[in-house]
Amino acid sequence: MGRAQTLSRQFVQRMVNDAAARSLVEPVPNPAHQRSSLIRLTEPGRAAITAVLDRERAVLRRAADDLTDTEIDACLRVLSRLLHVMGDADVD
Repeated sequence: MGRAQTLSRQFVQRMVNDAAARSLVEPVPNPAHQRSSLIRLTEPGRAAITAVLDRERAVLRRAADDLTDTEIDACLRVLSRLLHVMGDADVD
């Protein structure tokens, strides 16, 4: 997960620990690796993610109301370029 989002292992572990302390995630056995667990969302975790996504969608709808197609295309070009450049970042 950290590599896919260009995040350090330490940051991901800290976020998992914080989420576990709030009962938003739980460890489950990892059949592919006995010494490490998989992390699964709990029902409160799913509800929290859903609430965040709903808020983000509402904000994005308001933000996009007055943008032109040209502005959106320019934004997509810039974000694509950032993703390309940041995809080469080493987080370990």
